[in-house]
Amino acid sequence: MITQQITISIIILIAAIPLGLFLKYLTDDEKEIYKKYFPVILWVLAIAAAVFYNLNVPIALTFTATFITLFVWNWK
Repeated sequence: MITQQITISIIILIAAIPLGLFLKYLTDDEKEIYKKYFPVILWVLAIAAAVFYNLNVPIALTFTATFITLFVWNWK
């Protein structure tokens, strides 16, 4: 069961970069809006992922995938 959850999380991690690039292309008009909020959200996700790596790995991998997606989405 846990191995299956980790496998799904790794697949989501692999899909995070193309998803971030697609969302960046799709929401180019809202760049000013998300440039304000994403830096704060990225810090929260990074800290949450670091904490959850000791508690629950699938949740930590989900936080990491979300972090990667938002990081790529916010990238210059």
